[in-house]
Amino acid sequence: MSKTIMQALIIALSTALSLLLCGCSDTTELGNRAIIQAVAIDYDGLYNVSALLFSSGGDKIDASLENAIKVSGSGKTLTEAIDNISLADGKKLYMSETKLLILGGGFERTDVFPALNALYYDLRCSLNMPVCCAESADLITDMHFSEGMTSAEKPLSMLENASSLGVSPKTTLLDLLADNAAGKPSLIPLFVPDKNGRGMTESGDTISLAGTRYLKNGKLYDYFDQNKTISLMISQNKIKTLSLNFRFGDTEKTCLAYDITSDLNEDGSKYTVSAKFKNKNGTSLSEEEETAALRELSKIISAFRAS
Repeated sequence: MSKTIMQALIIALSTALSLLLCGCSDTTELGNRAIIQAVAIDYDGLYNVSALLFSSGGDKIDASLENAIKVSGSGKTLTEAIDNISLADGKKLYMSETKLLILGGGFERTDVFPALNALYYDLRCSLNMPVCCAESADLITDMHFSEGMTSAEKPLSMLENASSLGVSPKTTLLDLLADNAAGKPSLIPLFVPDKNGRGMTESGDTISLAGTRYLKNGKLYDYFDQNKTISLMISQNKIKTLSLNFRFGDTEKTCLAYDITSDLNEDGSKYTVSAKFKNKNGTSLSEEEETAALRELSKIISAFRAS
């Protein structure tokens, strides 16, 4: 082996080793970290944070336990609020595994992006972390869900299910940062209080998805119900599959609309919508049923344009 090749190999190995060591610069053992499952933020002049910390309640995870404790902190910046969270066991907060971000009250009046940038750049949250909103961020962190291994799992599964049905967007931290950089607004799923008759929680108090809110220029605007949310997602070509209810004769039918596209007329007065349709079992619709389904899809987006 030539001297030049040997030198190149040594340099490459040294570089790889340096990167490896840099990636392991935080030597805090995982057992000495408080793993945040979900973080909720309100703003009233201060950032008020409530976080759900993973807690197995022992050496093993017990699915019958809640597996989370709620902690809170406040500060002039989000980073300060996180730092002010008081942990009785003195563990170091760990946010790289945070599964859900909830934006609460106050962001109608203040720019949310300083907080979002801090979550990514300073606190190392994943860009793939789903984001939702609520009138009060505590709405979700105060819930004691009886379903799921941990308290963050139920709202996450609700978001995933709504997204798979095409009735709500799955908005991530990356989506918000990318839309803002491009000067585009974002749709954020909205949770509201609900009752479930002692199903998902022992008390019967729970949450449900009730459309979306618009994030534009760093602030939350407008409330869109589910139909308006679907309309807006179609108009922005952000929805490709939708569980669609439509009227056919005297019968209410359900089908799956897919490969959905929309185009705005040159004068900006009307959207033209196209899609393919199939029954939930995969069989084809009749030509007459497809016509009725397309009419319903067009009606959904026309209703939003007229509102």
